[in-house]
Amino acid sequence: MKIQNFGTGAVFKWTKEYLVQVLTDGANPIVTDPLLINALNKIDRKDFLPDTLKNQAYNDVELEIGYSEVLNKPTIIAQMLALLKPKYGGRYLDIGTGTGYSAMILAFVAGDEGHVYTIERVQWLWEQASTYAKKYKDINNIDFLYRDGMDGLPQKAPFDGIHIAFALESVPENLKMQLKVNGGLLVCPTTDMNLRVIQRTAIDQYEEEIVPGFIFNKGKVGLA
Repeated sequence: MKIQNFGTGAVFKWTKEYLVQVLTDGANPIVTDPLLINALNKIDRKDFLPDTLKNQAYNDVELEIGYSEVLNKPTIIAQMLALLKPKYGGRYLDIGTGTGYSAMILAFVAGDEGHVYTIERVQWLWEQASTYAKKYKDINNIDFLYRDGMDGLPQKAPFDGIHIAFALESVPENLKMQLKVNGGLLVCPTTDMNLRVIQRTAIDQYEEEIVPGFIFNKGKVGLA
C-alpha cells in the first residue's frame, strides 16, 4: 500500500473535511477502520500547530515546526496509524511526540479503557504538545513524557502497539520485546526508506512486513 503525494494547489484550499475524505474515501482508502476514522474527524491537526502554520494544517505536506523538527504529512501519519491497527482498550507507546497529533489520535481510539504513553526528547516540543492536548478535556488517557525514547518504556510494557515517528537504521530489539505476545505491533520507519511493521507472534518470534517508499528524518538520541 503506497501513498500518493497529493500535494497542495494554489486554487483549491484543503479543508479538514476534504483531508478526511482523501484519507478515507476512494478505491484504495488509506484508513478504513471506523474507530480511526472517528478519531481523524475528532482530532483536528490545526489544534496541534503554532499560529504561523495553522493555514497549512490540512495540506498534505511535511511542516517544519522549528529547530530541524518536522510534523509528518497527514497521509503518512494516517498510513502509519492504520498499519498499527489501534483498538479500543489498547495500550500504546508513541515515540517522538512532536506536536502531539498522532498520540492524541491513538488516545481517542484507545478510549477510557486504554492508555497512551508518548515520549519526546525535545523539551520545548514536549511542553508545546502537552499544552495543545489540553484543548481536548475529554481525553484523559494519555501521558506526555519528557525523556529519551530509544529505550522505550519497559516499566509500562507490554504494549498493543508501538509507533515511532522518525527513522532508525534498524528496529531495536529492546523495543520489540516491549510488545504484547501474540499480536503486538510496532511500526517504525528505517533509514533505507522503508516502513517496518513488526508483529510479535510468540515470546521470541516476530513477523515483519516491509512497506517501501518513505523518507523520514533520522532519529536523534539524548535530551534537548
